[in-house]
Amino acid sequence: MVNTKKPVAFISHNKNDKDIAREIGIFLVSDDVNMWFDEWEISAGDSIVEQINKGLKDCTHFLILWSKNSAKSNWVRRELNSTLSRAIDSRSIKVIPIVLDDTPLPELLADIRYIKYKGGIEQDRSEIISAIVGRQPTTNYIRAVVKKFNEVIFDNNSDEVLPFTACPNCGSDRLKRECYTDYQKDENYYIIRCLECDWGDWTQ
Repeated sequence: MVNTKKPVAFISHNKNDKDIAREIGIFLVSDDVNMWFDEWEISAGDSIVEQINKGLKDCTHFLILWSKNSAKSNWVRRELNSTLSRAIDSRSIKVIPIVLDDTPLPELLADIRYIKYKGGIEQDRSEIISAIVGRQPTTNYIRAVVKKFNEVIFDNNSDEVLPFTACPNCGSDRLKRECYTDYQKDENYYIIRCLECDWGDWTQ
């Protein structure tokens, strides 16, 4: 039977490898790959354990960032053991080791083909996306990021003159809109300003 479930990737990592995990997360979402990444999914007041368990339960692809940091992490090993147990029982999840340094993989992962991370180059992105969705990225990374940026920052279906949904400078959604009329020329001026970083834009 063909599995038609849309892939969802979970990134397991140690906090000291957070920057790399975030970079890989951006690789994936820039190419419309669904994913679970802790700092994007866990909000203040959420149960960390509950949210992680939900992410593990829902994911189809488990990306484990393996390094000297994760080798010492009990949390990463717990996520790995939980996922491997599920993979053995249901075969509904694919485990993908992404090796960050020369730290040997644990025996449980020894027979799984891994990806050697080379520092965030296009080859890394291509290999990771291909392992998850079975195809090459739809476009190069810069174009993909620009596309995703525009999808997030602008609402093309909005009736607003300046259809920003978030600040293009800091990402905040605390935007203030104002409209002024020049009574002498009878023209309207539309102004938008970010309340967090004071970025602004205007148009007539």
